[in-house]
Amino acid sequence: MRSIRSRILQQLTVGDENAPDYDVARMDCGRFLHLAHSFYSNTNWIELNGQTDPDVIRPSYNLGITETLEYPECPSSVATCRDCEGSANSASPLDCSSNLHETLLCLVGGFRSGQDITKPRVTQTTPPQCSHGGIYDVSRFDAAKGGINKESSERRLSPHNFHHQRAARTAIQATVDFFNDPDTGLYNLIGEQKFRKLLNLDVGTSLAFVIDTTSSMREEIEAVKEETIDIVNINRGTCFAASKYVIVPFNDPTFGPAFVTTDPEECIQYISGLTVVGGGDCPELANSGLELGIQNSVDGSIVYLFTDAEDKDKDKLPDVEALIAEKGLIRVDFVLTEGCPSRRRKRASSTPFSSYFTIARKSGGNIYFTDNDGIRELTRVIQGNIRASQVTILKLSLNSTTPVEIPVDTTIPEFLVSIFGPLDDAVVYITNSQGIEGSPSDLHAEIFTSSAQQIVFSFNTSLQRSKGNWNLKLQKSNPDSEYKVTVSARSLLGFTFDLLEVDQSETAYPLEGLPVAGAQLSLQIRISSQDLIRSIGEVRFHDTTGRETLFTGVVEPLAGRIQGFYVANVTLPNKAFFVSLVGVDNEGASFLRTDPTEVQVIDFKLEQVIGNNTIDEVYQGSEGRLTFRVTNKGPADTMDISVSIGANRGAVELNVTTEQVLDATVEPLTMELASGQTQEGVVIVRADDNATIGVTAKVTLSVSGSLSPAVNILSADVTVVETPIIIPEVNDLTPPTCTVLATGGGCTADQMTNDCHLHEWWVRIQATDETSLIEVLPDPQVGLSQSLEYEERSARNVTAIYRAPCCCPKLNFTVKDGNGNTASCGQDFYTPVAGTIKEPICNGPIEDVVPGLGIGGVVGIIAGCVLLILILVIIAVVVKLHKTRRDKRKEAVSQQRKEDQLLKSPRNESVM
Repeated sequence: MRSIRSRILQQLTVGDENAPDYDVARMDCGRFLHLAHSFYSNTNWIELNGQTDPDVIRPSYNLGITETLEYPECPSSVATCRDCEGSANSASPLDCSSNLHETLLCLVGGFRSGQDITKPRVTQTTPPQCSHGGIYDVSRFDAAKGGINKESSERRLSPHNFHHQRAARTAIQATVDFFNDPDTGLYNLIGEQKFRKLLNLDVGTSLAFVIDTTSSMREEIEAVKEETIDIVNINRGTCFAASKYVIVPFNDPTFGPAFVTTDPEECIQYISGLTVVGGGDCPELANSGLELGIQNSVDGSIVYLFTDAEDKDKDKLPDVEALIAEKGLIRVDFVLTEGCPSRRRKRASSTPFSSYFTIARKSGGNIYFTDNDGIRELTRVIQGNIRASQVTILKLSLNSTTPVEIPVDTTIPEFLVSIFGPLDDAVVYITNSQGIEGSPSDLHAEIFTSSAQQIVFSFNTSLQRSKGNWNLKLQKSNPDSEYKVTVSARSLLGFTFDLLEVDQSETAYPLEGLPVAGAQLSLQIRISSQDLIRSIGEVRFHDTTGRETLFTGVVEPLAGRIQGFYVANVTLPNKAFFVSLVGVDNEGASFLRTDPTEVQVIDFKLEQVIGNNTIDEVYQGSEGRLTFRVTNKGPADTMDISVSIGANRGAVELNVTTEQVLDATVEPLTMELASGQTQEGVVIVRADDNATIGVTAKVTLSVSGSLSPAVNILSADVTVVETPIIIPEVNDLTPPTCTVLATGGGCTADQMTNDCHLHEWWVRIQATDETSLIEVLPDPQVGLSQSLEYEERSARNVTAIYRAPCCCPKLNFTVKDGNGNTASCGQDFYTPVAGTIKEPICNGPIEDVVPGLGIGGVVGIIAGCVLLILILVIIAVVVKLHKTRRDKRKEAVSQQRKEDQLLKSPRNESVM
């Protein structure tokens, strides 16, 4: 954590507010805070700091800042946990309310199954250790059973769920301190301007132009300069002014550097000074220039690339794609002209600008083909994008005359149509919401460009009668050709989405790499203006032509979140798709929105192997590794694997190329995987012995199969850091101290024998150590009748009060430090009385007995019970004898009566 924080400060304290790469700094801030939050939820910090006052929120002021924390780490020789109560195999969660040893003065984290460090088995030298715990942690079955995590308020997931709220509040306070502590917070260390940029507090977006400056662009460059300057001038001083201007020139063999400023006048001066140079062959370093443009742009912006040539550096395409995926909301629009001769010669025999189409497809951008005059017209489209909250209504490909319905809801004051394809003979017809049909010009559309390849026009729909369904169709089109149609609009009603995987613990997290075809995922949707809608109907997946619906799902509000968040359970199709959302706006009109970013699916999963990533930081002259896993979900295939390193993303002042300091390799280069088979590989990044400290680059792993053109990518940022100085440990032979500060109460012989629980004594002790205390162990231990209260509890000083009844009038404290040194102190209130009582044995918890009874009382009770039992036995015997005699007497009387009756019977009389 200290190295991450040092890297953040190094990135943010160099140069002015335009120097740092804030995206890299933000990611490092996220890494730091994630570790900090895990510290409070997965260690015993909360328990250690809740003894004196449970309501006090006390984050660590040393975490990630100094080498030592307020408490040391518990050595493996110390028992940290005892078994939780209950059965680990029971359906009911274990009771872990008292599984942490109360005597600990050191930090312990819970071992968790599935990690590279496993929980040690209990031996004679290794006492029981704590687990992370929860139903998804297999180590919870091993001694000590249970766990200590407090990540959630659910007992089945977090054994210490009762501390969750305090852990969460502590983590929140630690986050506030990270940014705003008067001594160590980022705000005071980097200044307000950089702090605002770090957190994207400035309203607005960046305006980025990536411009081809080769000699073949000689005619177009003046138009580009003229119109880009005009765009800057029109918006300067208004609410539409960019908060950041980015200009990146490129040609061959050079590109960049990126010019970044917040001053529109500086931007104009830089653009005015651009001149054409070089360009002996047609392809140029467009992707290298684009990478710099995206890297320096604010998330949510559009990057415009002007060129007449194809890309020479196609090997940089994975780096550009990884950067677009990282930014999330960056869109790339291409303005292409006819200037480069070699492209005109090759066009008939090859697919031109394939890389540009890939980038536009993956970023949701557009491609405009034009000339000098068209550049001037298309800048009006750019101007509209800057001033508008641009959303996409639909995006599709046509190869027929079937009309296309365009729903115009009440939030749309203007929509724009772009049609790309062979338009030499084709005629575009529009039918408005009132049923009037005609060409765009017939219906008074504003036409921005119209050529044999493309037409771009817009309609004003601010009037109420313009709302409703419009239709578009092509007449006399070539049935063998495909026409790409994009309809966008100005509207505050839009949406963004994320595809998330849900693990066994029901935690959702972003995907790594491309999603796998057929996967069941969670689609999380965010509406930009919740107050503009009445309801959301459904989410739809369309194929890349827009003509086929591949999936339809129900959308539900996301529980526990603020308004505007929705979720849908989705099954991914087996081919690339767009995501559309349909619903009803506040005026009752149906709305349709489409995210223009194409989602590619693939037959194999690419992911990092958890716990095996050491690539984030690489020391000079050393290497870092990233272990990855490829799982083939489709038919048997051969995978080709490569790795590349992006441009230096450290401070602008570090004018060092990554090729000079970093080298990346991957093993293996190919994988032959049967269906369902998995194989691991490793990316190795090595830093030069003299590598410049602070150089940061994105390492991109690319994996492609032979059965599909799709490429799965996995990226990670690597930073060259200073080799740490290892300070040898000092063998501490000085024992801690243990001192009795005060005592109270006392125990007489009579109090120890009669009603001993009614008489209490106490002792206040202090334990200190020059380095760190680990444990303060009372003997006897704290039980039902004893208590141990901490007045002060730190790594070097402990003050506590021990209270106990006279039933056990002895106490001994054993104090341990981190090096195994010990000390002891205690108190003895035992008063021997010869021939009366034996010396009490105090080696364990004292159990409560009936109060008010001494030893004599107990003996009397026992004697009385024995006597009572004897009396009852005697009575029972007497009663039984009496009953027996009575029964015999009754039997004799009964027999005599029978004989008398027999003598008196008639038969006997006759005989007589």
